[in-house]
Amino acid sequence: MAEMLENDQITLVINLKKGDISAFQSIYNAYYKRIYNFCLKLLPSVDDAQEATQKVFIALWEQRDQIDETKSLTSYIFSIARYTAYHDFKNLVYHQAAFEYFASSQGAFPETARDELLFKELTNVLNNIIEQLPPQRRMIFRLSRFYNLTYKLIAKKLGISENTVDTQIRRALDHIRKEYNKYLK
Repeated sequence: MAEMLENDQITLVINLKKGDISAFQSIYNAYYKRIYNFCLKLLPSVDDAQEATQKVFIALWEQRDQIDETKSLTSYIFSIARYTAYHDFKNLVYHQAAFEYFASSQGAFPETARDELLFKELTNVLNNIIEQLPPQRRMIFRLSRFYNLTYKLIAKKLGISENTVDTQIRRALDHIRKEYNKYLK
């Protein structure tokens, strides 16, 4: 039975690579819920998870000629989902951090080429600093600062206490301030 399923999967992938819409629809129907649930675990909102899931299937279609039919389709789709969710989360972090920086320090978005370059540089610096945080602290920080989740919601989502969330946020902010000040010197 497992061989039959594997052969069906190989046939679907071969047909997908040929541009067969019905093969794509079969794959979409078979994987949509699993990919959506996966994205929902990585992203804080239903809308973000739905958008990421759609991006996964768009990427699958656009990259169909690169799929190796001898390898696991499941692994391939989930690797796209992992990358997509990470990328979406990272972009949200960039935009929110840059917005907060400019809103607090200049009161407006950059309007000149020089300001745009500074904006990009600061965004990269903030991203690098945030990436230095331990994984759980980084996730807690992002959920709080970029998705505006309350400490209570973060604690519930991650299965930790609100006190732990508070401690992790304070430690993340201390680290970010110290590293950012080093950059400014």
